[in-house]
Amino acid sequence: MELKTLEKTTELGKKGSYKIWMDTGYGIFCKEGPSGIVVERLARELNKNKSGFYHFFGDREYFFETMMKEHLERADEIADRIRRIGTFDPDFYQIMMDYKNPVLFQMQLVKNRETELFAKTFQQFNSKIVGAVIPVWSDHLQVPCDVAISLWTIARDSFYARITEENFNSRFFDDLVKEVSTLVNRQFSN
Repeated sequence: MELKTLEKTTELGKKGSYKIWMDTGYGIFCKEGPSGIVVERLARELNKNKSGFYHFFGDREYFFETMMKEHLERADEIADRIRRIGTFDPDFYQIMMDYKNPVLFQMQLVKNRETELFAKTFQQFNSKIVGAVIPVWSDHLQVPCDVAISLWTIARDSFYARITEENFNSRFFDDLVKEVSTLVNRQFSN
């Protein structure tokens, strides 16, 4: 095997290992939040040595910083997809179902917002999504964009207060949107 080929294979192996650590940590964070991120546990679940974690991330804090960057990259992907939808229902619901882990990750950020990094990441993620979703949300509710933004904030906060992995389904989304629609109808029918 040529030296360049060996170097490329080694580099790809390292990137693959890095991604495995990141994906596993991301999945645990989605379900359990930061308390679930324990180096020994990650190593055990991956059947790897803890030294691999320290090789890639140095420490738990840098791992969190790296995970937040990964999360924000997913926000860009989600926002791009939202910009291409035609209707809020069912198109947005489908996106939420397709991106269940990033949504649950956001929920954990809300629950742990006393940590500055988590609060900041939540806001950055939310800003990316709001910019994409407000036009279709506004159309769905048949309200001006400024009203839609306020209603989105209320719906989002209610969503994160109520969502669990068990109730994460289209019916949950539909029920929440119906609550908001009922509020809008009451307000604008008077």
